[in-house]
Amino acid sequence: MELFWRIAYCAAIGLVAYLLHRVVGRYPEPLPGAGNPKREILQALSVWGVAVIFPVLMIYVVSPWLNQAVADATLRELIRTPLLSLPYVALPLFIVLKLNRWTAKDIGLTWRTQSGSVAAFAVIFGLVTGGIAFISNQAVIGMEPLPAGVLLLLLYNNSFVEEFCHRGVIQSKLERALGQRKAILLGGILFGLTHVLFDIHMVGSEGALVILLTVLTQTMAGWLLGLIYMKTRSLWPGIVGHYLGNWLPSILIGLLG
Repeated sequence: MELFWRIAYCAAIGLVAYLLHRVVGRYPEPLPGAGNPKREILQALSVWGVAVIFPVLMIYVVSPWLNQAVADATLRELIRTPLLSLPYVALPLFIVLKLNRWTAKDIGLTWRTQSGSVAAFAVIFGLVTGGIAFISNQAVIGMEPLPAGVLLLLLYNNSFVEEFCHRGVIQSKLERALGQRKAILLGGILFGLTHVLFDIHMVGSEGALVILLTVLTQTMAGWLLGLIYMKTRSLWPGIVGHYLGNWLPSILIGLLG
């Protein structure tokens, strides 16, 4: 992605996040405060720490082996599914269900949203950003056509696991410990920092400025997705918007060429 587009995309994400904060929908009632805020913060940071460490194994160990050992792209993505589930879903789920006694609703696993306008905003945002990326040939992740099986699995392997881990668990814990706005602020920063090693691997050859802009964009995306989750109290609008923003260009290339 050219430097101009990186700067423009970063500024646009920040502007949209600000508009969502100020204009679209209302903030819901805060989640109940934690009896032990320090424990909530520690658990949130522990989940985040695993989310930082695990990509190192995927990038430098698992993915190179899979690319050599398995020719079929869909099968490779299918093999990644249980590997991604362990750190991003199973471990956080164990903490919140077994240790904290939360319910599915407490982590956003509900189809009922508290703001239809914000849910619609999330979907429209994904469609617009993915469409612009396709038209401009400046996608955030990539512009290659992917098999239908891979695109289907990425709905879980990319969008669901990240939203569940970062919004459903980490942000929810931070809100109980620190309040709504600090939870969004810190949650977005943690989301951006989670991608640093991936960004260095993907765009490190383009220089420190490009890495910085990429991390800043992902941090702002974390704020935006955090706002969507908080104002809807459901993971699904953010999952859809997240998925479309990342993978709509690949879908359109496959359909339209």
